[in-house]
Amino acid sequence: MKPLLITLLAAALLAGCSGGTADSPEPVPDEAAGSAPVSDKADKTKEEAVSSPAILQAETADELAALPPGELTADFTIEGEASTWNGREVPETIRDAFLDSVKPAAEAAGDDPDALFGAIAGTLGTPSYSELVGWLAEYEPAFDEPLLPEPHEIESEKTRTAFPEKAVILLDASSSMLLEADGQLKMETAKSAVRSFGRTIGQKSDVALYAYGHARTQNEADKALSCGTIEDIYPSGKYDAETFNTAVDGVQAAGWTPLAGAIRQAREDLSQHEGNITVYVVSDGAETCGGDPVKEAAAFVKDHPGRHVDIIGFQVDAEAESQLKAVADAGNGNYLGADSLEEMTGGMTEYWLPSDLDLSLLVYQSPNGWESSTALHRISERATLAKRAATSEKYRFMGAADLMLEKGLIDEAMRDALNDRSTAREEAHRLILDGLEEEKRNAVNSEVERIDAKIDDYRTRMEALKKEQGS
Repeated sequence: MKPLLITLLAAALLAGCSGGTADSPEPVPDEAAGSAPVSDKADKTKEEAVSSPAILQAETADELAALPPGELTADFTIEGEASTWNGREVPETIRDAFLDSVKPAAEAAGDDPDALFGAIAGTLGTPSYSELVGWLAEYEPAFDEPLLPEPHEIESEKTRTAFPEKAVILLDASSSMLLEADGQLKMETAKSAVRSFGRTIGQKSDVALYAYGHARTQNEADKALSCGTIEDIYPSGKYDAETFNTAVDGVQAAGWTPLAGAIRQAREDLSQHEGNITVYVVSDGAETCGGDPVKEAAAFVKDHPGRHVDIIGFQVDAEAESQLKAVADAGNGNYLGADSLEEMTGGMTEYWLPSDLDLSLLVYQSPNGWESSTALHRISERATLAKRAATSEKYRFMGAADLMLEKGLIDEAMRDALNDRSTAREEAHRLILDGLEEEKRNAVNSEVERIDAKIDDYRTRMEALKKEQGS
């Protein structure tokens, strides 16, 4: 029968094609300074803030993200704003410029502390809110969906080891993977499937990941380089989730399809290994570089009964499917079309059911661990940086009030009134950030709970079916 693992990968591709692999508009950035688009409401609020510099503090997360930077602090870095060494002062590099800017404002403000505070904020406000709060406001968790194949009809009695000693994944990143399938790029669907597949098979097998078709473009001038570039982006070894997922995420669809070259490269790299090896090819099309993938698949398994080449054809046309099936046959493997999974699960008379080992491995499908911890850390990191920026801004404003008092531009009563507003602004912004951080942490935990409930339901149903079948 078709092994569980190749069925899992095909199922993931099908699920992704149906729009069920992610809830987030974009992945979580890896860098603290990464920016994200702000909502239309925030853009409108930003326009209002620019036209009305007397805004004392934001009242919502969108307003906070939209607050413009000060004219003299726009180039300040997020790291610099978050420094715990920032004191109660206007940085010396901009002190003279600040005084030149604020003198007319102090004269125009008269006895109105709100007007003068608005001028200070418009000159010395932090630039960090847009990136940090914008990212937090837009963030939604996007964990890969678990691979939970339903029982299906067994095609034959042909069996083989469920988990090979080495699993080699060949990921097609040719230009055709840039096409959309049901509203999502094929490449993104394939990446989600491969991440989940690696997480499952990596519990028992060494894993390797190759990318092909990702070099240059599909233009004729780039063909030689694109066809000659097969990259071992995760060398064969023990599975490490962070390293493997980073390798997958870094692949960008671009050029031609050197399928034969990819299979040949895997054979050459693993020529010294005598154990069981299965190559899993994830592709949406046929060879376009003039190679013979059928010949290469046959060479890969020649004199090695423990080797196999499995093909997952993702929304392929008839011509490509014919070639890919031939590759699987020559490689002593199986072909699965992601679009045919529904047919495979219909009209069941004899069932495939997950083994006890399959069910025990479900724990590795949950994001409750490294994935959720990473997401929560990124949320906390952005929120902490934003809060530190709010504190740095407060002390810069207070330093400005001290400097204006020293220069005779204001009296002590005005200085105290400005300081009160600086403190109130920081407290208000920290309150917004606390609420936003809690909201996003709750979103992560809710998504983990949803996926875990899905896994638990699957486990319960499969255990009941196994009991009925006497498995």
